[in-house]
Amino acid sequence: MSRRRRIGFWLAFAVVLALSAWLRKPGFVQGGFANHDVGGIMYNGMLLAAGKLPYVDSVEFKAPGTFYLAWLLGGGGRDIAAFQVWANVFALGSLALVMLGAYRLWGAWSGIVAGLVYGLHDVVLDTMDANYITWAQLPAIGAVVLALSTLRSRSPPGWVFALAGALACAATLCKRPAGIALLVVVVVAASTAWQRPPEGRTRVMLGRIGAVFLGVAAAALPVSVHYASAGEFGGLWRGFVLSEWGWRYVAQGSAIHASEAPREAVYASAYFLALPLALGAFALGGLAERKERLVLATLLLWSGLALASAAIGFRFYKGYYLAAAAPLSLLAAAPSGLLGTRSLRRWSLRLVALLPALLLVGRQSVLIEAERKNRMHAHDLGGRAIAKRVLQVTEPGDTLWLWGWHLWDVYAFTGRLSSTRFYKTMELTTSANDSTWRHPRSPLHFRDDLAAKALLAELEASPPDYIVLGSAVPVREFAALRRFLHTHYRRDRGAKLNRVQFWERRES
Repeated sequence: MSRRRRIGFWLAFAVVLALSAWLRKPGFVQGGFANHDVGGIMYNGMLLAAGKLPYVDSVEFKAPGTFYLAWLLGGGGRDIAAFQVWANVFALGSLALVMLGAYRLWGAWSGIVAGLVYGLHDVVLDTMDANYITWAQLPAIGAVVLALSTLRSRSPPGWVFALAGALACAATLCKRPAGIALLVVVVVAASTAWQRPPEGRTRVMLGRIGAVFLGVAAAALPVSVHYASAGEFGGLWRGFVLSEWGWRYVAQGSAIHASEAPREAVYASAYFLALPLALGAFALGGLAERKERLVLATLLLWSGLALASAAIGFRFYKGYYLAAAAPLSLLAAAPSGLLGTRSLRRWSLRLVALLPALLLVGRQSVLIEAERKNRMHAHDLGGRAIAKRVLQVTEPGDTLWLWGWHLWDVYAFTGRLSSTRFYKTMELTTSANDSTWRHPRSPLHFRDDLAAKALLAELEASPPDYIVLGSAVPVREFAALRRFLHTHYRRDRGAKLNRVQFWERRES
């Protein structure tokens, strides 16, 4: 590669990252919860800071990696502003890895194309938030890009596969579906061995796959040791690996029937990723060299697995598609693609083919601007107002219990922990969340089963000092809870916020 092209790439690299950082400016400075799921992440970070353990001291079905990040990067689970800044840094790192991956595979022009395509989508898909996918994306991309780099090496060193395995494990620890990166890394490790002569091929393949899982073990070791040293490895195994509550969440599905899921998956994929899907399809249909075809096949596998993982639970939420944006952007940047160096030789034909793509670029620009303006406004004012009242009537060390999805932010704002493991009861004491990417949730109804009974028993055993009930939760249907409240609590009439209920202990 000529020196001019290298300089051109690095200049473009800096410009693309700077532009993305500018578009993400609200996420760097707004400093609030854009998605209440992050309230759950922060709460578990607070548990770790207090010497407690998620899955043991909280009923949880999310992956633990983000909890440790909230502890380390989010001020012990209390500083959402700092956590948002780090999330955006991670997101910019993901964009950088996509560009560098394409640059390493196919050269400067491909790196620029991949960066532009990915940059047009990631700002919209992760909504400049600090949710699970944001943290998983960086190590997942790093794992696969590192593995892909071995396809162009005659004898890649084993440490490369070990590092790729460790990164894939880190991604899985942040979000389970990100484990598809591990599958891709294993496939690449096996395929590099099949390029060798038959003699010793099996031994080499097993050695490289073994190196991948050695990296996985190394990445999983710190969390495992942390739980084992507290005598709670079983809690980690049941809560994260077996995920007893998580399987229940997935199994209950959404409002979309299984027979409608394939069609809905196509609609959602086209809506969120039309541009990279179109450009990537063109690359697959182009004239690719032999080594390029192997890379394209791997990217196609990665893309297919990512799109399939977005269908889990039949909800097809926007953020799920961020995982597929990376491999599709790399596909779009292939030399045989529409924007590649070996595409249509006649620029007149290429421009005609690009016209629909330009329309999609314009559409993404509109979506980006709308998202940027949306993130300029606070989305957690209700949680801040509730937290203000909680701080007025409680003392440090007092405990809370909150019922309502939009209330999880209050834990971080107040520094108060829940008196029960059921710090969030969405899906446990209420009907299933049947919302999808384009249909809102149905009204909640009380679910009287094991979780509700366990929650009430823990409330009775350890009554919280203060209780807040959200405006959308079915309090009237939970008769046992109403009896508990009227026996041990009184309404705090000093706080008013829509239909939110505030309760303080009579003994207080």
